[in-house]
Amino acid sequence: MNTARAVTSGPSLRTRMGWLHAWVGFVCGLLLLCIFITGTLAVFDTEITRWMQPEFTGGSLARPSDAALARASALVSEQEAQHHRVSVTLPSARDPVLRVVQPEGMDVITTAIDPVTGEVLNLRKTVGGTLFFRFHYTLRMGRMFGVVLVEALGIGLLVTLGSGLVIHLRALVPNLVMFRPNGASPRAWMDAHVIAAVLFLPFTFMVAWTGVVIHADRIFPFTAEAHQEGGGGPPGRGQHEYHRDALPIPALGPILDDATQLFGEGGSGFLQFSPYSVSVMRSDASTLAQTRDRAEYDRRTGERLKVTRQRSGPAQTRQVMTGLHMAHWAPTPMRWLYFLSGIAGSVMFGTGLVMFLLKRRRTATSRHFLALVLAEGLTLGTVIGLPAACAAVLWANRLVPATLTDRMATESTCLFLMWGACIAHALARALQKHVLHGWREQAALLAALLCLLPALDIATRWQWLGQQKQWDYLGVDAAALMLGLMVLRGCVFLDRSIKREIVK
Repeated sequence: MNTARAVTSGPSLRTRMGWLHAWVGFVCGLLLLCIFITGTLAVFDTEITRWMQPEFTGGSLARPSDAALARASALVSEQEAQHHRVSVTLPSARDPVLRVVQPEGMDVITTAIDPVTGEVLNLRKTVGGTLFFRFHYTLRMGRMFGVVLVEALGIGLLVTLGSGLVIHLRALVPNLVMFRPNGASPRAWMDAHVIAAVLFLPFTFMVAWTGVVIHADRIFPFTAEAHQEGGGGPPGRGQHEYHRDALPIPALGPILDDATQLFGEGGSGFLQFSPYSVSVMRSDASTLAQTRDRAEYDRRTGERLKVTRQRSGPAQTRQVMTGLHMAHWAPTPMRWLYFLSGIAGSVMFGTGLVMFLLKRRRTATSRHFLALVLAEGLTLGTVIGLPAACAAVLWANRLVPATLTDRMATESTCLFLMWGACIAHALARALQKHVLHGWREQAALLAALLCLLPALDIATRWQWLGQQKQWDYLGVDAAALMLGLMVLRGCVFLDRSIKREIVK
């Protein structure tokens, strides 16, 4: 008599990947969404800064005159006397002014100088696009802890992408060709999630991988071999010392002329100052590989001391990865592609978080009620609340008086006040078991902030309209209007979802 043996097998690879994808995706997803939203805005950080300084009437790209360089030197010496580290960014196609840059906590204070006349431009102080750029890679948690946390989240993103690919590989083609925006709620969210993830998968994987590589030395040891040409500088005097008793700054014109011979026309990006030397750094936009090649000059005589280039294999790999991630080299059409890909990545995270909650909501018991409320509140407050907070910064920039002393801190505070208010509202709606109403209300707020931004721009900038080149302003306004209309379309979907819930 043959006996049948029951063969039990463990969970399939797809099942194991599903658990990994869901929990790693949700735990990391809230913060990764913050990173993606602000990183998407940071693609146009310079243009956003220009929009946030409407007094700027523009000008053509020009080599800095001796008068402009002398004015920059005087401002640098003035700040150094207060023991501040200061740098000077040179005019570029994206920002055709000379800027003296002084770090201020997590933000920077810049003073703009006309590169031809040397006149200090009367522009309002603003956090500009730097707010979004620094939030993107530090989460405003400091350059050590924040960067390490973002690094760990990047590794989590790679895990989520890999496990998600395994889960959806079998049904990939049907899901791509059968988008059902009017279908039942879980199906519509799933279709949006898969389409946003798959169509932009190369970009998402690229930014995740390069983001991990850029700051890998915070977790793993990294040694870059720097090739130096010329003699060394004074012993024991580092680039990052405070500038006590700094030597006078030599004429910067001849220094820039010499750097141009080394790096090519337009190849010099910014100047750094130590107490005994001046360094000209190669422009991040000059090549795809973002190097830190520099020429160092004696601060007493202006003579070149050395040229430092990193030529080791690991260093060059890291430079290429950094260049791909930062995209400082990218022309405008490529930047728009980065921007649209960042939006798709944000949609991927947002829909993934919603699907996670939809699945758990069906099986949640009263014992899990508070945990579900917390999860739903944080998800709504991040998916809709953070973009609304970013838009609020742009509104605050135009509504807060230009002469206010602490207007940079006011702009930064507006982001966190709006974000906190959205999270509080989301938690309250989740406690009332009306979280869908919360989604509709916050989506309506976000749509209003975005769609009305062009009107705010014109209303607060009309006196300078005839003197300005409009492309940067039109770009920000058009992007805001486009996103606002997309959010309005989402409001229609949420209305239908609410009506279905009432019928049930």
